[in-house]
This record gives sequence, structure tokens and C-alpha cells, in this order.
Amino acid sequence: MKPLREELKLYQKSGIQLFMDGEPSTPKDIAKACLIAEGGGYMRDYTEDESGRIARVDFDRISEAPRKKYRYR
Repeated sequence: MKPLREELKLYQKSGIQLFMDGEPSTPKDIAKACLIAEGGGYMRDYTEDESGRIARVDFDRISEAPRKKYRYR
């Protein structure tokens, strides 16, 4: 997940805040969580400032919905 980590480092250097599940986080921790996430993953959510620039990126855990088992007759 080095490309993701490098991307997030650039965001951080630009003053963009990084959050994971509502808490401040680091590029390393976010990239690691995205890599090892089982049964789902992380969805990005971008928040803009008043001038339309990205001010914050949130990574929120999402889970796969359980699949319904159908019986065939």
C-alpha cells in the first residue's frame, strides 16, 4: 500500500487533515488499516473548506452486508 501512504503524506504536507473512523490519524496507520481490512474496507470522504479546497479526508470503515442464502426448490 505504498502508493496510498505516499498520497496521504502529500495531503498531510499540504495541510489536509487525515481521519480514520472519526479520529485523527497518520498516513502509515490509514494505509495499514486499508491493507489488512477483512470483511469490508474503508471509504473515503472528502471535506472542502470555504474556497472549495480539500481540507480533510476521512476514511470510514464499511462492512460487507451478509449475503442472503436462497434455497432452490
